[in-house]
Amino acid sequence: MKFGFHRQMNNWNRELSYSKLLEDLREQASLVDNSEFDAIWLAEHHLGPEGLSNSPNPILVGADIAAHTNRVQIGMSCVTVTVWNPIRLAEDLAILDHISMGRLEVGFGRGGFHRDTAIFNMKADPRNEQISRELMYENIDIILKAWTNEFFSHQGPNHLIPPLGIPHHTFSATEREHVIDGDITKICVVPKPYQQPHPPLWMMVSSEKSVRYAAENAMNAMSAGLSTDTLAELVDIYAQIRSRKEGKEYKRGECWAVSRPVHVARTMEEARRNFEEPLLRQHNYQAHYRDDPQAFLKRIYGNPNEQSSSNVEITWEFLLNRSSFAGSPEDIVEQITRLQEKTGIGYINCYMDPGGISHKDIMSCIELFGSKVIPALT
Repeated sequence: MKFGFHRQMNNWNRELSYSKLLEDLREQASLVDNSEFDAIWLAEHHLGPEGLSNSPNPILVGADIAAHTNRVQIGMSCVTVTVWNPIRLAEDLAILDHISMGRLEVGFGRGGFHRDTAIFNMKADPRNEQISRELMYENIDIILKAWTNEFFSHQGPNHLIPPLGIPHHTFSATEREHVIDGDITKICVVPKPYQQPHPPLWMMVSSEKSVRYAAENAMNAMSAGLSTDTLAELVDIYAQIRSRKEGKEYKRGECWAVSRPVHVARTMEEARRNFEEPLLRQHNYQAHYRDDPQAFLKRIYGNPNEQSSSNVEITWEFLLNRSSFAGSPEDIVEQITRLQEKTGIGYINCYMDPGGISHKDIMSCIELFGSKVIPALT
């Protein structure tokens, strides 16, 4: 099995300065780097006055983490590809890959909230699913073209690259073959990634559509928030598609990771005292960001054995049974084992700060998970 440490720079009510958050993150990253974890994963979220969506640039933070670690992978989980200029995103990610000497892994996502997407680009608003998906797929296509071609061009519903009327620079001998009537017809993105042809790619998935896209495009799949029952269905769809497309067998859960809230303590009672309030607040926050919270909760937590008409109530027991890990090290080993038995997923990304957990408690969780949980599962 593999294990990651996920940070979203949550800071409930913005009680800490951002400088203090970064200082704490460096200390957490150092402990992770010197433990049995495989990676540090960083989220992208914007414009959260309540302090639960303030990780606007995981690439920049990733560069800082790269300078303070030596071993662990640095993952994007994820960059919200719809709010970026795809050429700029290709450049910035390639530079981070060089800074980290090939430790970068890139997760792409469409964005889950309107407040931190539509502000940058109205076409990125996830409420307009068809438009935002088309933009995401096109931007990913451009990024991969930029990384895998010395020169490339692109024409799609959202982008024309290069735009018309960009004159050739006479200093560029290699550009000359792509010039017509004095204007360039292709561009060269520099640098290309350190890893060739590019870093490992992930797709953040929460629906059958995104799972199918990941499998059809040979991308790893990472879920956040989905119940074990929902995952058990999606891993089969992914394995079937990828096996058929690539002509070799993919086992259920292979090339998957799941990101889940995690809190390790000496006992389940202590874990609940520390974690229940922040955990419930985070999940209710995410649900009520949607126009129809109940529809959202049923989609991600749905259990085919339950009546679809029943309302979903977020409680400690509900989340612990479906989408969170908490308790003593022994409790968490048992919970992860059950998840793996049901889904085959062998990569757990630990989300230890839903907002309101102290730096001291996060450090304790990292230490306990690294010293007690990981050795029991590997």
